[in-house]
Amino acid sequence: MFLKKILAVCVLSSMFAISGCQKNEQDSKEKIEDVSQSGLKMDAAQMMTHLHAFEQIAKQHGGNRAVGTQGGLASADYILDHAKKAGFTTEVQAFENREKTKGQNIIVEIPGESKQDIILLGAHYDSVKMGPGINDNASGVALLLELMAQLSQQNIKPKHSIHLAFWDSEEVGIAGSQAYVKKLTADQLKAIKAYINVDMVGTKDPEILIADGDKSSVDEMEKMLKERGMQEQDYKPLLDGLRSIPSHSGDLALENMLKEFFKAKNLKIKEDVATLTASDTAPFLGKVPVTSVILFNEQMKGDELEFAPCYHKACDTFEQVDPKSMQLAGDAVIYLLQSLDKQ
Repeated sequence: MFLKKILAVCVLSSMFAISGCQKNEQDSKEKIEDVSQSGLKMDAAQMMTHLHAFEQIAKQHGGNRAVGTQGGLASADYILDHAKKAGFTTEVQAFENREKTKGQNIIVEIPGESKQDIILLGAHYDSVKMGPGINDNASGVALLLELMAQLSQQNIKPKHSIHLAFWDSEEVGIAGSQAYVKKLTADQLKAIKAYINVDMVGTKDPEILIADGDKSSVDEMEKMLKERGMQEQDYKPLLDGLRSIPSHSGDLALENMLKEFFKAKNLKIKEDVATLTASDTAPFLGKVPVTSVILFNEQMKGDELEFAPCYHKACDTFEQVDPKSMQLAGDAVIYLLQSLDKQ
């Protein structure tokens, strides 16, 4: 996840938490329980199997799966092989990032009842060069691979067509998703009813970050800074920058869907604006409705803030991932898909 340059913003954003520990209405809980009772179910064990495979790929190719490396190419082959087994059409889109390194996006098309309306889900499959990138972000890739397998095995035809995007070079300039969006026509953008980004979903003891579609957390931030006596000229540029992040009229509905899901599970959530510009949601902002499923566990390591244990390090391995977090994220994605299908 490409978050270094917005570190200060994330620290500020993390001050604003919304507790989901209050008693929820019974009908809301029943809606969430429908996820586990529906035909589409995710298997954390299968997701962990994918993570083990990606770790082996990294071990066999210099310890990483970065864009343009042998580990990155082997990761792409692994994704393509599983898409072929699932029987879905795939498209490979080549591009160059800012370092002139060649990358490749993989788009898997899952036909729905409507071919015109598309739900796009994305996860970047490249790692940093410093490590294997198992939580960041083989975890998101494993979730999408399991979703793809379940749709195939259970022969489920969704209301909307589903496109699964496996992005390359997120860690270098968010290049893969940017290259994809640049090629879309106005009509193609209009067909995308939602973009759901899945990044770092294996974090142990996670905090739930909700993409702040209406930027209400920025208003709360401003109020808090004023109460603490900070001068307006010291915080206004930061807050103006957050408010200027492009948004879409459909963002808030997706935000509310995720809030409903996580609150019904009595989980603490945070509304966050900054992460929207820090991963593969960035190229879609203001163009299509966007949200993201991200699990963090922020902690200070000396003077450095880590967004999850071993973030962007060689120790971002299989052992860092919690199957319970993977299952939680998988259920959240299913809930989003089911909610969108009702629209």
